[in-house]
Amino acid sequence: MRLLKILGVFAGLALLHGCAAIPESHKLAYEPQADVAAVEGASEVAVNVVVADEREDQRRISHKRHSWGFPMASIHSEEPVEDVLKAAIEQELLARGFEVDGDSPVTIQGDIVELYSNLHLIDTLLTGKTVGKSTINVEVVSETNERLFSRDISVQPEHKGVMYQSASNLARPIEMAMEETLDELFNDPLFIEALLSSQR
Repeated sequence: MRLLKILGVFAGLALLHGCAAIPESHKLAYEPQADVAAVEGASEVAVNVVVADEREDQRRISHKRHSWGFPMASIHSEEPVEDVLKAAIEQELLARGFEVDGDSPVTIQGDIVELYSNLHLIDTLLTGKTVGKSTINVEVVSETNERLFSRDISVQPEHKGVMYQSASNLARPIEMAMEETLDELFNDPLFIEALLSSQR
């Protein structure tokens, strides 16, 4: 039995090893929140969304690992991560009835402080997992440059059952991190109230 377990671990590592030396890119996808209701008064509020990526390596979102655990080829986003997050925020705003206007003096400022995915080679006997680590700061700033809302949102989503270290498996926690971050943000009543009060 012990021998079978050892063989299983090595088989899992062999599958996860894959093409660890070959860099890949991935087109990040955002899954919008379901069954969203319009916010009363939102149609009277126009918002400009600005997102900045504060990370040192802005295209890199993950890396593959050798079966011994050391880092190998990088996984890059096909488009700027800040553009993906900006589009996701705008999508959630529109779903709730807010207007999106690049010339609006009311601004949602998002700063990507940390956003990365790491591969854990061994999670179960035959599979690994990828784990995201994300911190995004969000502020709502009024026409008079008054800060109406500020929050740091940190999440660490896990994508389990990984049997091959493909770009999609390694990038999935990045997508999950954005989805969980915006879920927390748009379910924060203080955030919604800040938007509604910005043009009163």
